Amino acid sequence: YTSAELYLEGPGPEVSFYFDDASLKEIPEDTIWETDANARIEKIRKSTIHFKFNLGSNFNAKDIEVQIDHVRHLFGFGSVLRSDFLIDDDYKQYQNIVQYMFNWVTIQDFKWPYNRGTRENPDYNVAVAATDALRKMGIKVRGHCMFWAVKGNEPDYVSPLTGQDLKDVVDEHIKYMTNITKGKVSHWDVNNELLHGRFYEDGTGDQNFTFHMFKAIHAADPTPDLFLNDYDVVAGGSHTLEYLDQINTFKAAKVGLGGAGVQSHLQDLTEPDPTLLKARLDHLAKAGVPLWVTELDLAAPDESKRADWYEKVLRLYFSHPALHGVIFWGFWDHETDPLKAMVHGYGYTLDEAGKRFLRLTKKDWSTHENKSLADGTSFDVEGFQGDYNVTVYYRGKPIQISSFSLGKSNKNVNININGDGSEIRLPPVVDPFEHVDIIHETTTQNMYVVGQAASTSTSAKLSCVTRKSAESEIGDDIRVDVACNSDEVLTGCSSYLKNNDWRRDGEQIVLTNGTVVCMAIDGFRSTVGTQAIARCCSLQGLSCTYKTAGPSGTGIDDQVLVPCADIEYPLGCSTLSYQSESDGTLIANNTCISQNDDPAAGVYSYASCCKGESLKCSSIVSAPSGQNVGDKASAECPSGSVLTGCNVFSKNGRAAGAYIENGADVCTAVNGFVKYGDEIGVQAVASCCHT
Repeated sequence: YTSAELYLEGPGPEVSFYFDDASLKEIPEDTIWETDANARIEKIRKSTIHFKFNLGSNFNAKDIEVQIDHVRHLFGFGSVLRSDFLIDDDYKQYQNIVQYMFNWVTIQDFKWPYNRGTRENPDYNVAVAATDALRKMGIKVRGHCMFWAVKGNEPDYVSPLTGQDLKDVVDEHIKYMTNITKGKVSHWDVNNELLHGRFYEDGTGDQNFTFHMFKAIHAADPTPDLFLNDYDVVAGGSHTLEYLDQINTFKAAKVGLGGAGVQSHLQDLTEPDPTLLKARLDHLAKAGVPLWVTELDLAAPDESKRADWYEKVLRLYFSHPALHGVIFWGFWDHETDPLKAMVHGYGYTLDEAGKRFLRLTKKDWSTHENKSLADGTSFDVEGFQGDYNVTVYYRGKPIQISSFSLGKSNKNVNININGDGSEIRLPPVVDPFEHVDIIHETTTQNMYVVGQAASTSTSAKLSCVTRKSAESEIGDDIRVDVACNSDEVLTGCSSYLKNNDWRRDGEQIVLTNGTVVCMAIDGFRSTVGTQAIARCCSLQGLSCTYKTAGPSGTGIDDQVLVPCADIEYPLGCSTLSYQSESDGTLIANNTCISQNDDPAAGVYSYASCCKGESLKCSSIVSAPSGQNVGDKASAECPSGSVLTGCNVFSKNGRAAGAYIENGADVCTAVNGFVKYGDEIGVQAVASCCHT
């Protein structure tokens, strides 16, 4: 090492500091960390079960076998999840998988800015309903988060408040949130990332205002453990010692600190270093409070490497005596970066990382034993801590089931075997990865005419050109539009992100100052502007009526339909989703069809229903593209026909859009998200007409 940099984060630039002293201590690489970790796991994650089976007089020990199954860990394994996925019937398979994989879940829809209502009438009904659903599954819930210390993560009406006004609104929020969640959540992250922001301290003028938050929440609901939660304290080390100081300060203040969260967003595309991770955990463990990994993720494009890296981290974390649980920051690729995921697509396919996680938690770190009582009716089992079922078999048939929980202390389990030996029906075993059929809804609701247009051309030959807008500015709901020339009519409208990403809301046909235009809308977290692509056609007597309907239902693959009249053809179809989540557009039975892909909001369909003398039209759907981002599919009109409309359909959602090659009647659709397993890529949907 030849240099070091001191970075200060905190008061304004007018505050001066004197640099006193610094030291650099090298941490020797631990070459036997895995051996030591395995030994610690055996020591701290297992307890001894002293079994004693008491047989009724009508039973002989040689006829009895017992099956001992560890069914749920005491140590927390969980993930952050979207609330609406947990209460939507279309996501029943997702819910089955969650119940199988995890015993804890973080619900972040409790964040203050995620209020779906107003200040006067807050609405956290979805988050509460999801919490109730999880508790019915036997899954504990972390509430994330009541407040967030970094400025900009509060509601707009809170941002300008100071002094007593800010204190009052905080107390109002605490009262409301603890009332709707009382007795339901097991953890609260109270004031998230307090190392990196002091919005409430600065605003109230009380440098210990978070103490008040802890006290007030605990007084209103003593059930949940109250947490600090921060980053760059284990995955990185810039704030490790500062976090230790903060934890000790809150502990000494006796404000009800129940634990400390270490987020653990590990550096992408970099193999984790167990030596450094353990050294930082060891520092934080000195505070003597329960530690939880609250936001674990890492990225690796190769899923086998991702599996190896996750296993390394999980083994270290599971072995650390100060850690009580590990929460992933998303496990499904529709909730997290696919390079960080363990489960992919609507087929819910496990990748190698997911398989590894289940092998560790369900096999390597789980206890499953079969014993014949012919060998003795009393024996010991070294078992992983958690919940157990014991099934008693008499002459090969099940006759009773007992349950118990094993904690950190050894346990005596006495089971009486009585009755007449009648067989019982065991609970059905549900394969969480088995496909669950979904009922799709179809609607034409709220259909109306947007406008009309007619070509002023005197030509008897149909001709079409493509007109493109400039790229929009970047940002959610930023719009850009393009119109046809005065002698043309708009027949098709599509949109496209040139970086091949999926984060666009789609397109719509609107009337602007009496002119029908094709409008494209950029999406949330898009990193480029979107482009509107209009197909403009001219023909003597060609006229179009523009219709829209929606929204569709919010279920997976729910559809909204816009039919054209018998004498009309859908020369182009468009789809809009305000959440960037749609499957796109299809054409069938003279009807434009838009298909939904996410429960957050339905989709809207737009149709260019056109007619002209001797006009004949049909639609073409291409073969699917490949599964990778940027893979393309093309549809070309047959000889003698003209392309009038172009868009994209993606059965599994998240397309980058569709465009028309300059100077060619070719519709090209682009995939915007990696498809996995049996999922297919995108398809180009073209309307072709001739006279």
